[in-house]
Amino acid sequence: MTGGAESEVSERILCIESHWKRTSLQLDFLRRVWQSLDAEYQTIQKQILHVLVSKLTIAISKIDSLIGGSVKDRRQQLTGVKRWRYVLLKEGLDSTIKDLEMWQKMFDPSWFLILMTSSPQIDTELTRHNETSAPSLLNSTQTLRNSLRGNAHQEGSIFLPEDGLRSAHILNIPFSSSKVAQRAGSSKLFILDTVPCPAQGNVQRLTADVRELARKLFHADPIQFGLLKCYGVVRELTPQGARQMFFTLVFRAVEGLSVPQSLRASLLAGEANHSLSDRLDIAKDLAKSISFVHTFGFVHKNVRPETILVSTDKPSSLGHSFLVGFEEFRNAEGHTLRFGDSAWEKNLYRHPRRQGPGPNDYYIMQHDIYSLGVCLLEVGMWESFVFYNEDGTCVPSPTLGALSEGSSVWEPVLVKDLLVSLAQAVLPKRMGTKFAMVVETCLTCLDEDNADFGDEREFQDADGVLVGVRYIEKVRVVVKPYPTSKITYTSRCFWNSKTSQCNSA
Repeated sequence: MTGGAESEVSERILCIESHWKRTSLQLDFLRRVWQSLDAEYQTIQKQILHVLVSKLTIAISKIDSLIGGSVKDRRQQLTGVKRWRYVLLKEGLDSTIKDLEMWQKMFDPSWFLILMTSSPQIDTELTRHNETSAPSLLNSTQTLRNSLRGNAHQEGSIFLPEDGLRSAHILNIPFSSSKVAQRAGSSKLFILDTVPCPAQGNVQRLTADVRELARKLFHADPIQFGLLKCYGVVRELTPQGARQMFFTLVFRAVEGLSVPQSLRASLLAGEANHSLSDRLDIAKDLAKSISFVHTFGFVHKNVRPETILVSTDKPSSLGHSFLVGFEEFRNAEGHTLRFGDSAWEKNLYRHPRRQGPGPNDYYIMQHDIYSLGVCLLEVGMWESFVFYNEDGTCVPSPTLGALSEGSSVWEPVLVKDLLVSLAQAVLPKRMGTKFAMVVETCLTCLDEDNADFGDEREFQDADGVLVGVRYIEKVRVVVKPYPTSKITYTSRCFWNSKTSQCNSA
């Protein structure tokens, strides 16, 4: 090969070695603590490891066929391959790198679940693991474990000065509950998320929950968790009336990505030049973010496209999604107020027994999973179920059938049945049978005949590692990438109630 070609191959080999170094360290750790893990977790890990073995077997077979069999110094043999085989070799190495990266994304959430388990053996092995590993590999694992278990030590307070945002330039994010802020003289962007304290709420309890959430999100890796890194919290009082307290979570926007927009804005724009794989990545990011909210010990209670931000580094890609909109969150073990509202555009994403001004059931993690199902249905169909008039009022999409005639026909159980029917009849043609089955299972997660969620007593173990979290991990194992194909949709944004048509923005 030429010098340039040899350099390209060497870089790819180095990338594979780097990926495998991290993977081998994690697998060695997993082997050492295997007996301390429960049977269900072991089952999930076996599925994930089976995927790794399959990918490695294929990769080794491809490379061996190109270099003529195994040799003692594989690096030297790879860089010495004949020129005519270079293109095939390059493609094989690129495929291997992509497979390892995809597998790592699948494995990481289950890796963090280990950190939730109370076990002296895990603490001992984690300490040994960090002492013998390179500083650049997994160096935040112990810190994150302490944070997840409430033992993290952090210098200073997570609360920021009350006047910290007064000089910032703040803009609304269209069709989102969050805002974007930029300090004077700085190019860095921040995302602001307001958490009000209800008039009937417990200020001390909410303050403790906000502090705990902010400290845990302080350690978040946005790409890995689907959650933005928290810079701090501003505690304020409303200037008028009853002087109600509210908190503003200040998140760092991800550098190198575009200014975030809401998932709702993306769905309303309609016109898109993206692949099914791009759409699937958004779905996996969303499932991942809810999984980590639950892993952190909270329920979100407000999962809908208005509380999901998307940001990309490629114009032709949907990019990454990040879950925000924590205004209704609470600790999973905390008291929940059975207060709601009659806003149909919010009730659409709520389980039937959690709709209306006075929901029937207390909030549990399965309710977040139901909301996930509705969002995944929209993402899979790439259709917005909610349209906005120019005055900001909302109307249902024609896709929702009779519901588009007005909120007077709203019946929670019938809405759920309609969504399930869309997942069964429409979604398989657009995203495949497996994806459709995942969505249907999320939407029926509290049905008595749902095998995954049959016994609510199984939803929490002694360590707070929730079956709901593990279920989402199973979902992420089942859902696999689809072949790339470009899709174009007609642009739409605002709903014209007079003509019953969508007008472009």
